[in-house]
Amino acid sequence: MRVPLSWLKDYVEIHEEPTKLAEQLQYAGTKVESVDKVDSDTVFDLEITPNRPDCLSVIGIAREIAAIHNRRLSLPSGLSNFSVGSPSLPVNFVVSEKSLCPAYSVGVIDSIKVDKSPDWLRNRLEKSGVRSINNIVDVTNYVMLETGQPMHAFDFDKVRGTMRVRAAKKDERLVSLDGVERILPDGAIVIEDEEKLIDLAGLMGGESSEVDKNTIRILLHVPLYDPLAIRCASQYLGLRTQASNIFEKKLNPNANRYAFERAAGLISEVAQGNLVSSIKTVGEPTKERYIDVPISLITDTLGVSLEAGEVEAILGRLEFSTSVQRKDAAIFIKIGIPLFRTDITDPIDITEEVGRIYGYNKLPKKLPIGMPSAESLPVQDFEKKVREVLVSLNLKEIYSSSLTSTSVLEDLDIPSQNILRVANRLVLDYEYLRPTLLTGLVTAAANNIDNFDRFSLFEIGCVFAKDLDKDRLPKQPKKIAAIFVTSNFSFAKGVVEELFRRLNITSLRFEKAPDQPPFVNPLARVLVNNSDIGLVGKIEEESLSKFGVTFPTFAFELDLETMEKGRSSLIYKPTPKYPLVKEDISLFVPKNLSFSEVEKSIKGGAGKNFYSLELVEETTVSGKHSLLLRVKYFDTNKTLNSVEVERIREKVTEGLNNIGAELRDS
Repeated sequence: MRVPLSWLKDYVEIHEEPTKLAEQLQYAGTKVESVDKVDSDTVFDLEITPNRPDCLSVIGIAREIAAIHNRRLSLPSGLSNFSVGSPSLPVNFVVSEKSLCPAYSVGVIDSIKVDKSPDWLRNRLEKSGVRSINNIVDVTNYVMLETGQPMHAFDFDKVRGTMRVRAAKKDERLVSLDGVERILPDGAIVIEDEEKLIDLAGLMGGESSEVDKNTIRILLHVPLYDPLAIRCASQYLGLRTQASNIFEKKLNPNANRYAFERAAGLISEVAQGNLVSSIKTVGEPTKERYIDVPISLITDTLGVSLEAGEVEAILGRLEFSTSVQRKDAAIFIKIGIPLFRTDITDPIDITEEVGRIYGYNKLPKKLPIGMPSAESLPVQDFEKKVREVLVSLNLKEIYSSSLTSTSVLEDLDIPSQNILRVANRLVLDYEYLRPTLLTGLVTAAANNIDNFDRFSLFEIGCVFAKDLDKDRLPKQPKKIAAIFVTSNFSFAKGVVEELFRRLNITSLRFEKAPDQPPFVNPLARVLVNNSDIGLVGKIEEESLSKFGVTFPTFAFELDLETMEKGRSSLIYKPTPKYPLVKEDISLFVPKNLSFSEVEKSIKGGAGKNFYSLELVEETTVSGKHSLLLRVKYFDTNKTLNSVEVERIREKVTEGLNNIGAELRDS
């Protein structure tokens, strides 16, 4: 924001050199980008933080200077020199949804003469970086820069009937003042008359109601708009104006009437207009907010000893009202917050105000007594452990975008209807929030396939799912996913098993699952404590070919939070004192029989003598599905003899027969 020094001097006494004044503003929290000499004037280029909309005006900066130097602020008058005729024209202006435009002032001004602006007005606008158009438009821009309240002037005779503020419907069109036909997003704020749209509210006026050299009467509208609606429309259209930048902030809800009167007075001065309607002001007056702040909070935070009177004096310079109160032994200040300070909400905000006017450079310099220790959350420790295990298994970690494209979803055969779409995407190809980490992993695999024949990648991150309640944020569960290029199902499943073993998650089992894009058979559902936490299986070959990946590729994706809840406490188990008995079992199993059922049966048959089970080989023999298993038995008190082993074998065999498995002869 560019602010001429000569303009500031209209409202506050300034004796300091420009560079000194810039330094003082910096110390008080207003960043000065540059101090430029323009003719005989000086122009400050300021960067205003989003939380200080009160400083997005010349008066706002003058108020800061007045507070820094404890000087009087003189505000310009409104309608004092305005020629007010007999109100005769009705103001037919309505708002369909109060939330879109909760407050406004509007009125009709007649007998204006549209012409070039006087030199003083054009010079101030040009120094502020605003192009002069004509005296009416220039006044609206001038008052916006002066007060921080945007406004718009309509050619009253180009408007047909009642004007209405409403939300735009998707794909409605409006030709704006720059001659561009814009396709509007759903929810943008617009103003219409009885025939057409005439204004893209808060962003740019419509060409059909433009003030030109033939304009005699104007309708002046000074509104307060919904900041979110303005921001969304601006982002969607890629249209950023000085007015929209201000409207996006939380403005003084009672400022519109003063701004209207100020603009009306200047229009009388530069265009000889007369008010021919009442000034219609709508909106419930906002009352001053109060906050109780203990003096101890201010002094402890700033590290200086301040009396209540000193704090009151500083806050008074900032136009806060104050009264000192005692509660038990503590001293509090009851503080009334000015309506233009919408950023003040908490006691700590008051502490900051006192500190910046007192002078940050005056605060004592002290080293902290000690660094506070930061403890990580259990889920963070768990995530770190998962990462360490996968890296030790020779998987490489990637970080991909949380956004994905239509083409990636289509190539993976993932329907996009129920996936969250970004309304204001900045990059055309990235418009959806990823529903799975595999969108990034498959893309990364495709990018690396020319350099490596066999590799494994993993990623930890959030995925996004719609919530049935539209008022809530989308669900964002954290997942762990991995992809294995040139691999097989047993390898991918083995990585999951080893990961869970090292994480001490003992209640792991797998169940056969139906195809679920982008996975196809072989595919298994991963369960922990009977809770479904994800899938491990093969990526569909046709999908992979669209990415240029022709090698067999497998993957898994698991819910990290559920995994963390499934961890067991570590229990020490000594190495068996007596020798283990190892047996290989060769089975024919039905295709619909899962390995977890086989494992459960063997454990049940062996009972307390079960030690471990390993899948050695999986083949197809004579059209039948065959498994070669290695089972180990033990006893904690003795060495198992042949009779005992035979008894265990019989129970195991009986259990396997009961679930449909058949022992092979060889």
